[in-house]
Amino acid sequence: MKKQLLTILIVTMFTLVTNAQDDYVLQFDASNSQRLRYLTTEHDVLDTKLNGATDYTIEVWVKPTSTEINNTVVLKRWNQFAITLYQDDKKRFYFTHYSASGNKFVNSQYNVININEWNHLVVICNSNTNSIKLFANGVEVTGDSLGNPTTEGALALETSPIGTNNFYIGASGSGTSYFTGQVDKIRVKNEALNIGDLQSDITDADYIADSNTAILYNFNEGAGLIAVNEADSQNASLQCSSNDCISGETWWVNLSETLSTKKISETGGFSLYPNPTENKSFTIETTNNESIQQIEIYDALGKRVNKTAFKENTLLVHLGVEFLKSGIYIVKTKTNKGISIKKLIVK
Repeated sequence: MKKQLLTILIVTMFTLVTNAQDDYVLQFDASNSQRLRYLTTEHDVLDTKLNGATDYTIEVWVKPTSTEINNTVVLKRWNQFAITLYQDDKKRFYFTHYSASGNKFVNSQYNVININEWNHLVVICNSNTNSIKLFANGVEVTGDSLGNPTTEGALALETSPIGTNNFYIGASGSGTSYFTGQVDKIRVKNEALNIGDLQSDITDADYIADSNTAILYNFNEGAGLIAVNEADSQNASLQCSSNDCISGETWWVNLSETLSTKKISETGGFSLYPNPTENKSFTIETTNNESIQQIEIYDALGKRVNKTAFKENTLLVHLGVEFLKSGIYIVKTKTNKGISIKKLIVK
């Protein structure tokens, strides 16, 4: 076995700050009846890739900013499927499978939705294992009506959805159940993916559409009243009360500048020293031969002040941070095995 090459990089972040592309999310306010609507046409990408699909993965990042979440729809394809937040006090969600023979509801367990924090909600239907599973933030949370863990059999999507089959985000499409909060990175594919292969953090790189993708919204337009389904390059329209938006609604929020500190907690995974640092420099060294891929620094308010990417086989990095003022910072290190968080004190 070849010995992994230890690469030591001396980086002065003052001169090598990377200016990443702005990462936007979509914001909804139920009081303005805000929603996104994608008008479907016969034999479009949703029809050809989803109708009758026996395997599929539906995922969305969602950040509810109101404690009133009961029966608020996050996304829905009319007469085929939906993901809905449910029960204010139980903080759960459910998947609706619409069918001409009768609708089926697959519930999550209790207390899997975090208010004012990003939640990664995933539905995976696998015909080979005859299962449909719900996940929240990487953990399976499929539950019964009382919130107890349970199993559910696979549910193939309706082959010929009745009537209009538009796709909606932030509302049910019937003028009810509006959502208040932020949404990002929605993807629907006609294959059963492994939960471990999906995004684990809201700041992970955007997905790219492939031949199995029916719906993909990364919401990086940043302005205007349309969002593009990257699976077919067709526009979806942003709508408000009476189907017309007026000046004053906030749609686009820059995620890069608003990462919530509530998401940051101290874990292991690497060594950071000296800490506190008095000479405006420190060293990061990973454990278990993990390779450093990216380092981000956030201030005490949760604003990202720096982001740097690294080449393969980087196990130790020396960072100069002369531009940082004295204070407490969060250092987020992404490796080939996961993400670790530590506090840094700069004197």
